[in-house]
Amino acid sequence: MATSITVEEESLIPSPFVLKYFPFIPVKGRGCRLFDEAGRGFIDATSGSGVYLIGFNHEEVVKEVLDQVRELFNYTTLYFYNKPSIDLAKTLGELSPGGFSKKVVFGFSGSDALEIALMASLHYTGRSRIISFSDSFHGTLYLPLGVSGILRGSIGFDGLLAYRDVLFVEYPNPYRNKWGVDGYEQPGELTNLAVGELEKAVRETGGVSSIVVEPVQGDAGIVVPPRDFVREVARIAGENNILLVDDEAQTGLGRTGAWWGIQHYGVTPDIVVSAKALGGGFPLSAVIARSEILDSLPRVGLGFTNMGHAVSCRAALATIRVVSREGLVDRARLLGVEVLKRLGELGEKYHFIGDVRGLGLMIGVEVVEDRRSRKPSRLKALKISWSAWRRGLIITTLGRQGNVLRFMPPLNIPREDLEESLRILEEAVRDVAEGRVPDEAVENIGGWGSW
Repeated sequence: MATSITVEEESLIPSPFVLKYFPFIPVKGRGCRLFDEAGRGFIDATSGSGVYLIGFNHEEVVKEVLDQVRELFNYTTLYFYNKPSIDLAKTLGELSPGGFSKKVVFGFSGSDALEIALMASLHYTGRSRIISFSDSFHGTLYLPLGVSGILRGSIGFDGLLAYRDVLFVEYPNPYRNKWGVDGYEQPGELTNLAVGELEKAVRETGGVSSIVVEPVQGDAGIVVPPRDFVREVARIAGENNILLVDDEAQTGLGRTGAWWGIQHYGVTPDIVVSAKALGGGFPLSAVIARSEILDSLPRVGLGFTNMGHAVSCRAALATIRVVSREGLVDRARLLGVEVLKRLGELGEKYHFIGDVRGLGLMIGVEVVEDRRSRKPSRLKALKISWSAWRRGLIITTLGRQGNVLRFMPPLNIPREDLEESLRILEEAVRDVAEGRVPDEAVENIGGWGSW
């Protein structure tokens, strides 16, 4: 369904930089809803890919941004000082795990934050190797791309120099793993197998600077590992003087029902990466680390001109304030339990819903051909997504095979909008089950797994 603007964009923007779903042009956002040019409203159950933690254009964020813009957009923190960035660094240091001395570096995206985190870990330890996990996703700059398992072997980047010093080991997906173990029934066995592979990699490789891990794998399809696994990763890192880099780009700031996803496992990382929701809709990321790690980098002006941008930092402070004041971390935890139960019941009705999983309001629904074969069905997942969009709900797909529906609404989504989201999603699933969505409806959709 091409429009003038979609045709124009295709002539101007390279295809490797987009994963388009529908010919939808949002022009206004309020709360959990987006509106198109005709004024039609859509509930965004993805929070703008995890960015709008407290919804679109929250009045408190808007006020902070306008107050800053009226006085001074920003001045580079490389040369002078701005209070919002200092206030935010202090807040993040207090909010993140660990009672040790911390420092904070700001960027603009999860990719640049991971680049800084890995660069610092390599320099601090003096070691050249990094361990990452299968189906991980950490960004698309050079080092983050090199440690992103989900892209390895699929988009022609295997020749990157970064890959030479990265070891990938299996992330224990309870539903789908190379050992064929049912991780829900046998979490201990799955953990032992994954930990054994990790220990072997550390033992036989040597020179490992860091292990980079997602507490819940996001773009892999919202994969929640057995609880003991992350604890074992932390143990192995500690016993071998390896830094633990915690990528919280998607899981941070309350999304999973804890301020940081790694807190579900009682683990304290050396480095925490925050992005996406941090800026309240403005581009902002942060690396929060033990002071000595970041201080070890050579003093050659490694910063970006607009890092710690005053507008973005004030938006972030407002976002954190709202999450804290309104008890949204606990709300995410409680609503997550309820939504998982509801979607689990939906899965029992339809043979092509293979798995429902998540933590807090970070939930994935894996779509398969049938529960017996567990064969991924990207086609059915896209059809559900398309039908939901036609009915007024935005829900996108994830995973190496592009067959996992992502359900990540704002933490403050009103109860009635949450109910409407679940109702529309069930109607969309029924549409697919009853053959009401033709294949050609989704033949031009991009999304994960379209390369």
